[in-house]
Amino acid sequence: MRNHDRLIAFIVIAALGCIFFQGKALAQSNTGRDELVSTLSKLAASAAKGYVAPIVSGFGADLNSGWVHRVPNPTKSSLDLEFGLVGMGSFFSATSKSFSDNGTFNFNHDEADLLIPRSYTGDFRDSITSAIMRLPFTVTISGPTIVGSKLDSVRVAFSGGTVHVTYQTFSDSIVALNPVVISIGVTGLLENLKFLPTAAFQFSAGTLFGTSVSFRFLPTSNLNTKLGNTSFVGFGIQHNPMVWFGNSIPVNLSLALFTQTLKVGTVFKSTATDFGIYASRQFGPGVLNITPFAGLSVEASKMTITYDFHTTDFRNQPVTIPASFELKGQNTARLTLGFSLKLAIVDISTEYDIAKYNSASLGIGLII
Repeated sequence: MRNHDRLIAFIVIAALGCIFFQGKALAQSNTGRDELVSTLSKLAASAAKGYVAPIVSGFGADLNSGWVHRVPNPTKSSLDLEFGLVGMGSFFSATSKSFSDNGTFNFNHDEADLLIPRSYTGDFRDSITSAIMRLPFTVTISGPTIVGSKLDSVRVAFSGGTVHVTYQTFSDSIVALNPVVISIGVTGLLENLKFLPTAAFQFSAGTLFGTSVSFRFLPTSNLNTKLGNTSFVGFGIQHNPMVWFGNSIPVNLSLALFTQTLKVGTVFKSTATDFGIYASRQFGPGVLNITPFAGLSVEASKMTITYDFHTTDFRNQPVTIPASFELKGQNTARLTLGFSLKLAIVDISTEYDIAKYNSASLGIGLII
């Protein structure tokens, strides 16, 4: 294999390794390639986040959906209970189907020397080495996200370049590095996934001094013995400040805060928080009514993955590589529009949320 091909192969292998291992093993075993590995580590970590970003953002959008069915009345004390199942789903746009990121680096002395034909020696070779070390190169990682096309693949592209050397009376193009694009075989694994569904049981109770509280949960389960127990719990609170001033406006108004956490053993943790202002108004009698509601809120979500990857090194010896990712959802604000329909003690509620990742929810339950 030519020196150029060997170095490009290293770039691709390093980038691929960084995508899955955050570059830790490579950084430890290739101390002579600090800048290249550092660039690839940062670039591949960003690429890994770009690849799974739609799922992270979609899941965060799900968790922050379906909390509000109506705003509490501005009363100091009344019995309002609701229990049911809420289903949420976030939608994937065309822009969530692909990603691209790039980074620049400089070859160090050993890498530059690997690119130079052996026929060049002495001071002339040193001049060529210095020229290569001064020249910035670009590596790009791009392709489908996890919800992108299965027919496409994540690619690592090396920009290439030409090194011009001036040595004594000699001036010429000495080393030409051709651009290289190599597919690493990672495709859109969830191509047919149009939206990401989630569901939870929800219980709401009120009203005390214009305040109601809500709880979300799923029974603890063990879906995978290797990952551990799965648990999900959430808490929310709404307060209608008009309880202190008298209900002088035609709608019920509330400030609301909701937060929840999903854990899968010690491997996976997802959290989401939503804070906003909501308004609703009931039309119809108590046993048969419809309540439109709307809200404007700010939100945040993140997903943390921590695990030990077990593999073998180049000597076929077992190696454990600790990996840890913290990915943030892209939704920061949302507009909520929905309504609740009460039929005797049955309550049906639906909403649509407009944000970077749009979502919708549907809930059905019993209400007193």
